[in-house]
Amino acid sequence: MNRSTPTSASATPSTPAPATSNVTPGSDGRGLSALSRRAALGLGLAAGGAMALPAAGALADRGASGRTPVVRPTPQGLETSDREVVLGRAATVLVGEDTDPVARKALTELLESVGCTPEVQVGGEAPTSGTRIHLGTPEDNPTLVAALGTVGVDGPEDLAADGYVLAAARDHGAVMVLSGHDARGTFYAVQTLRQLLAGSTRFPAVQVRDEPLMEIRGAIEGFYGIPWSHQSRLDHFVFYGDHKLNTYIYTPKDDLLLRSKWRELYAGDELEKLAELVETANAHHVSFTFALSPGNDIVYGSDEDFEATVTKFEQLRELGVTSFYIALDDIPTELGEEDAAQFSSLAEAQVHYLNRVQTDYVEAHDLAPLQTVPTHYAGSGPSEYKTDFGEGAHPEIRIQWTGEGVFSPSITEKSVVTAVASYHTEHLYIWDNFPVNDGRRDRLFLNPLEGRAPTLHKHLAGFTANPMIEPYASLISLANYADYCWNPPAYDAEDSWEAAVDELAGPAASVREDLRVFADLNQNWPYRSGSPTAPALSADIEEFWTAYESGDAEGEALVGRLTAITELATSLESMASAGFYEDTRPWMVAAGHWAEALLAQHEMLLAITEGRLEDASAAAAGVAEHVAAAGAATVPDQRGDGVYKENQIVPSVGDGVFEGFIARAWEELREVLPEDPSLPFRGLPGTATTTLGTYQDYAIERIVDGDLATMFWSSRAPKVDDVVQVELEESHPVRFVQVQMAKSDSTPGDQVYEGVLELSADGEAWTEIGTADGSAVATATLDEPFDARFCRLRVTGKNPTGQWVQIREFGVGETPPAA
Repeated sequence: MNRSTPTSASATPSTPAPATSNVTPGSDGRGLSALSRRAALGLGLAAGGAMALPAAGALADRGASGRTPVVRPTPQGLETSDREVVLGRAATVLVGEDTDPVARKALTELLESVGCTPEVQVGGEAPTSGTRIHLGTPEDNPTLVAALGTVGVDGPEDLAADGYVLAAARDHGAVMVLSGHDARGTFYAVQTLRQLLAGSTRFPAVQVRDEPLMEIRGAIEGFYGIPWSHQSRLDHFVFYGDHKLNTYIYTPKDDLLLRSKWRELYAGDELEKLAELVETANAHHVSFTFALSPGNDIVYGSDEDFEATVTKFEQLRELGVTSFYIALDDIPTELGEEDAAQFSSLAEAQVHYLNRVQTDYVEAHDLAPLQTVPTHYAGSGPSEYKTDFGEGAHPEIRIQWTGEGVFSPSITEKSVVTAVASYHTEHLYIWDNFPVNDGRRDRLFLNPLEGRAPTLHKHLAGFTANPMIEPYASLISLANYADYCWNPPAYDAEDSWEAAVDELAGPAASVREDLRVFADLNQNWPYRSGSPTAPALSADIEEFWTAYESGDAEGEALVGRLTAITELATSLESMASAGFYEDTRPWMVAAGHWAEALLAQHEMLLAITEGRLEDASAAAAGVAEHVAAAGAATVPDQRGDGVYKENQIVPSVGDGVFEGFIARAWEELREVLPEDPSLPFRGLPGTATTTLGTYQDYAIERIVDGDLATMFWSSRAPKVDDVVQVELEESHPVRFVQVQMAKSDSTPGDQVYEGVLELSADGEAWTEIGTADGSAVATATLDEPFDARFCRLRVTGKNPTGQWVQIREFGVGETPPAA
């Protein structure tokens, strides 16, 4: 869904296991072990954060722990007292025959993990003493009505779907109630208890009455690039269950059987993996939604294509999928010949097809309402397409929208109200293109979720985040979405972000701090004006330069941070989320190389302030190797052909702050040693122009500013005879030209792959002096000087995979740089 960027529902509980006796040790029920899955993620029983309300009486045993109850997402109502609940060595778990087996299994595993032996009693009279935990809904567990009276709380019947109550009291031992409005709500009550226990057998006495303010809360795997691995999806479902996210939409753009080969059925290993995904999602109360993308070649009015659609859906329904989706984004907007003869517009053709799927398949099988994203999915204002689509679509169909743009820096209540009216739907929900990075595959976006108004739940069904290609690196933002979607008015972006980072880091304070050092290097979100660029590193650099101007180059804070950055690939290896570490390690390594380069320059600058110019030159000589290593392609990629390739992308880290420091430090060296061989080549003063369009604010004048930290970026792929040109202030005897393209000198990327370097005295007659041959740097060295005022790079062939063009510097000089 990122065509404007550079090319580069309800639970499906498992079937209850039959009880072999009324009282059984441990737990039963289907589903993968929550603890084993949590171990696969590398996550412990972490606690989050909550808002304490005035104390209530009649709760459990008095204690002196002093621990404030912390629950995420923030509950709608949480009352505390100065007492605490203490579990005995054993607990009777009272359930009904139809109590959700997923919640039942999660509770017994939780009790076992803190050293309390559970005995599950199915039906019958409740014991009169000891620790008793009543689990389920009032409909499926007959013991709950009396238990709710004992603990002094109302039942969950008037709560929204997924809501629950959790409370405790003393009655000849601890009595606890975990009662959901429905099966998923019962499961979420267990997740709240997990956070309250935090690995202990005692927790502050609370009464929780909680429900989500948004119906749909989760993720849509809807990006271009390498689809997530099977294991990462399984691990995500654990995380979603823990964080009360209830939705996962399967629609990776580069799964060929969803898009270019959508009519083909799954088979063999692929089908087996899908079956495991569905089973695991159900085991964590995550609705697995299967999304088909037929729009590139479908005939909307065709009986054959309708049958192909429902045949594909039926294959997934047999695996347990009850939620389906038709994705109509990023497709042709012109109707084919057959449809043009039947329908008057694209919207009419699409709603004919969607309504047929909704009525003839979804409703016929009593499934969750069909979901879709329309072809015109952005902007709140009305249009003919939106009106026709919204008015024509079946009223139960859920419609997705991305906000005012493909990427929406903010989403306001006014914008949402307008969009709801424009699409004529009561079931609008947001496909949020954050933190997706398929348009900037070199980047990680580890900043918090911000800019979503706290009142959107009044008008929307919910959100699904479009995450990054790196699944585990996306968990920070998904934890933010979980907190926001459950309780938008209570959402605090910074607080939620801090908790997510701590959860992924684990309990060690040093690891938590180092993860913050790394996250700081990945804070800028380029689609939001004013988004911070490595704010902590930037602050240390600013402090250093302020001191340097006064003659002090010690830079203790900066050196300390840079040293920590050089060690990230080692220090973070022990973090709790092994998946996050593996996802982001290439960026850690690249950051380490950049930090080494800055440390070498720090030695250079320190020597300059002390007048040790030979030492300064020696330190400068060590910079280039680290910059080159930082520019190595170490991130894999996959394009539209579906072929996975290693080492295709240069990880971009530090948001340009490293490069900016290096550029300024070279200027300090140039002042005292203008001929030092380590200095980067600088071209003569000139003015740059191009026939290429400009992406965002990556202006063409940046290629002649002498700063490798800045660049020009085109807004399209180059065509034959496109040019990038530099006009010098006056004629010079030119002997050297250098054009530095892509993200680094060492790795090709967005650039001109086929072109010629040409000189001219008058801008009319041109002489070829060199070529662009696919390398990231195009150079030409002349044996004899050429009197010229104009130099250009002219495109002679199309880029092989449609890359756009990045140019960091275009230098024209009288003297070649030292070898």
